[in-house]
Amino acid sequence: MRPPTQTQIHTQTPGVTQGSLSLHAAVSAYLDYLNSVSRRSPATISAYRADLRRLTAHLDEDIEDLEALTPPVIECWMASMRDLSDATVRRSLTTLSGLFRWAVRFGYSATNPVDLIDRPKKKRRIEPCPTKDEMAALLRAARGHDERAALLALATSGLRRSELLSLKWEDVDLQNRRMRIRGKGDKDREVLIFEDLLAELYALRAEHELPQSGPVLRGRQGRPLQMSTLNRWLQCWLRRADIKAHYTLHSLRRFAAKSWLDLGHNIRQVQLLLGHESLETTILYLNYSFEEIQRTSAGISFTLCAGECLQ
Repeated sequence: MRPPTQTQIHTQTPGVTQGSLSLHAAVSAYLDYLNSVSRRSPATISAYRADLRRLTAHLDEDIEDLEALTPPVIECWMASMRDLSDATVRRSLTTLSGLFRWAVRFGYSATNPVDLIDRPKKKRRIEPCPTKDEMAALLRAARGHDERAALLALATSGLRRSELLSLKWEDVDLQNRRMRIRGKGDKDREVLIFEDLLAELYALRAEHELPQSGPVLRGRQGRPLQMSTLNRWLQCWLRRADIKAHYTLHSLRRFAAKSWLDLGHNIRQVQLLLGHESLETTILYLNYSFEEIQRTSAGISFTLCAGECLQ
């Protein structure tokens, strides 16, 4: 990519001129850039804004210029987050690094000081995943076509929570068994509608008098379902099914990914269905805990010795 011209810089970051830049102006221009040019999702921009607000609150008015953010200053900010999780600190540093990459690209900073910072190591944690028996119990515990459709959309079509809540009937093609999903970063993908979900969607659509548009999952007065309601549904399913494991809505998406792999999809196909940019992220989804390996290995017998070893 060719370096941007002066005109491009001024066009892509309105209200900001090349050269020295205050921290507050940089943060504002960077978030505007993510929204208007990079077209990041509102949730992503909101998270970045919270991270950068934490930085400016820590600095107060002691540091006003972007270039004054040196590695020692950043390390002091990291120390102020000692009560937060390592994941939050890593994400905050990633956000700040993104700000400086933008600043370097458009001539507001010579270097990215975050490159010199040692970040907390990422602990690989395998998120629990329901078994098929547990998933069947959850489905029996779900009440009504809306709850069952929500559960199956997460556990068989692999939708994210936000994707499920924003799903509209005009994006659902029941005849061809597919849904168009607007995922992270406003990126579209298509996902499959399997048999069980297809039946629930037909029933739900008939229950709502065959709508052609509008939200698939509705709360009171026909408004879109809220995240709090979806989380409450999950807790009710777990309680009715007498499942003690700590499963989340995200655990259901992981169940979908592993089920696709078991059904014969290759890992690249699983990546596309999940909407992951990186194959590494998909591989993490498919990590198996030792307990899961032990369950699936229980019926395996190599019978190599054919009785000779017992003599």
